[in-house]
Amino acid sequence: MRNFQKIKEVQDYSHLDAPEQVEEKILTPVPKNESIMILRMLVRPKYGKFIIPESINYLGPLIKSLANYDLKRTGIKDSWCYVTIRHGQIKSITDDQFHFDGASFRTDIIPERNYIWVNRFPTEYKVGKLKIPDDFNPIRHNLFTFAEFQLKNNPILRCEPLKWYLLSPFCLHRRPILDKNIIRTFYRICFSDIEGRDVNNTPNPLLPTPFYGRNPVLTFRDNLKHYYSLDKGLKDDRIKI
Repeated sequence: MRNFQKIKEVQDYSHLDAPEQVEEKILTPVPKNESIMILRMLVRPKYGKFIIPESINYLGPLIKSLANYDLKRTGIKDSWCYVTIRHGQIKSITDDQFHFDGASFRTDIIPERNYIWVNRFPTEYKVGKLKIPDDFNPIRHNLFTFAEFQLKNNPILRCEPLKWYLLSPFCLHRRPILDKNIIRTFYRICFSDIEGRDVNNTPNPLLPTPFYGRNPVLTFRDNLKHYYSLDKGLKDDRIKI
């Protein structure tokens, strides 16, 4: 079991986590709209109270239940809380590539906790051990392709639909590659030690925040170098459904 109160280190990735199934039953309502796409909407600032807009107030009990569960699971009382909802036809592009959530090392922080739920075509993941060379630097090198290359022969595992899971930042996962016309519902409730200052975040009308104009994907992640020169030769083993 991970210690979520310990500052995240590169060597923590020498052993990858599987998604951890939530032990308690969480009532999970279906979105009321035909289509809703919310990305990392802030619903609670650190040391603050939950402020949930009317458009997703039906998720209030769910969010608070997960906050209580997270407190019991980790012992962490105060965190920023963000909500992601993808309900409707598939629109996101890079979610079907193996990645880690909360893997940035630009700030020394404790690991964030991402709780996910999906109604169909559940999350895929890989587990295994990574050999971290002394000269690997997550500020310069792409940790996603580094892990994918080392685990390219490891089997792809799958979560179960309609169940809540906790993803640590050490869980290598992806969404199955799907046709654009497939309807799917995905929830992610994130508890983070730092504010997510991302220009792509969906604003909460009841909890306005400054416009930071920061796009970490374009300004940081897309500029990382591949540690392995063979990364471009990675086999695309995604299964199209």
